[in-house]
Amino acid sequence: MRFFPAVLMLSLCVACTPQQMLLNALVPDGTASVLLGHMQGVPDANRQRVSELEKQGDWAGLAKFAEDNIAKDAFSAEWRVVAGYARSQLRDYPRAIAHFSELVRMAPDDATGYHFLAETQRAAGQPERAVTTLERALLVVRESPVTYQLLGEANSGLARYVPAAAAYRRALAIDSNYADAWFGLGLASLRLARNADAREALKALEQMRSPRAAQLRAMMNN
Repeated sequence: MRFFPAVLMLSLCVACTPQQMLLNALVPDGTASVLLGHMQGVPDANRQRVSELEKQGDWAGLAKFAEDNIAKDAFSAEWRVVAGYARSQLRDYPRAIAHFSELVRMAPDDATGYHFLAETQRAAGQPERAVTTLERALLVVRESPVTYQLLGEANSGLARYVPAAAAYRRALAIDSNYADAWFGLGLASLRLARNADAREALKALEQMRSPRAAQLRAMMNN
């Protein structure tokens, strides 16, 4: 069951934690309404309502709207995503985790549900659980650069830089132009005093003309 593509994009989030930013970035274009627009079988009126609530920043209203729709269709993966996303914006992580856990249960062969769940667990201060969730995802989809990149982030958050660097490398072996993985590898390499690897990451980011290059360069110069 594949209900939407796994897309990682940078998004702007004022006063967000790094984990919250990653969670937001898992949503295509950083918005629940755009995410819903990519889904099949959702009436236009419902998509419009989601868009209105999001524009108003009414996350409580959006969560209730999604959960009302879940009450009508308990097996809707689409509404689980929207409900979990809205609850995460409210920093109601227990409920967000519950929605994303159910999403994984409904679609155990799709890595994307694991991604949402893991990043919500990290935002909730449960990094060990996030690592476990991502390792479970890799049993399902072995060649997922997104999963490996998130596993690198989770391990970095626990100051486990050796497995973090290994995870970033696995992501890059699948997608050599994955800027977030190069950036993560650069930071992990700095923590491990692997200066040659950090320079390799910087060179790759510069060749891609990624804005991450300036960030990594600044950290290397500190």
